[in-house]
Amino acid sequence: IMVPVSALTGENLDTLLEMILLVAEVDEELLANPDRPAKGTVIEANLDKARGPVATLLVQNGTLHVGDILVAGSAFGKVRAMIDDRGKRVDAATPSFAVEVLGLGNVPAAGDEFAVFQNDKEARTLAEARADQQRQSRLMRGRVTLTTLSAQAQEGELKELNLILKADVQGSVEAIVGALQQLPQNQVQIRMLLAAPGEVTE
Repeated sequence: IMVPVSALTGENLDTLLEMILLVAEVDEELLANPDRPAKGTVIEANLDKARGPVATLLVQNGTLHVGDILVAGSAFGKVRAMIDDRGKRVDAATPSFAVEVLGLGNVPAAGDEFAVFQNDKEARTLAEARADQQRQSRLMRGRVTLTTLSAQAQEGELKELNLILKADVQGSVEAIVGALQQLPQNQVQIRMLLAAPGEVTE
């Protein structure tokens, strides 16, 4: 069932509630068990300067407690604190509750599924395996050769090439930038986002 709604005007909110009740009555299998380890979905997540990684989680089954060991996508951690939709700290979140969770080691992606584990080692292993898989996937997607760039340019697909250049010393940076500027740019416009010596950083 789909119900077009507006939180601003309040349009169709009564209809939405009626449809939720209807679905709950028709399908009696739509029940959650609060007496089990929590699982659900990451609604959104961000890196807060003061609090570190913060994830908003929707509990779909089980109950989430402060102190639980959590894996959300490739993020792993122990729930340090939970904050409900009114900004109050809570110790437990039952099915259908959305809470902000502090304590993850890094920021998960919106849409990632989360689950609670009893075993710290098992949770850490799973999170590391997922992180490694994501890394490999990014590397495979991001592998670009000069041949593929040249082919894209000839087909008219590539109009602008954004570059970040890092080298061992400033002299190398200047020499490479000079060489790039001498290239004909009638097919591809080269845009230097950053040219600096030193280590490659995020």
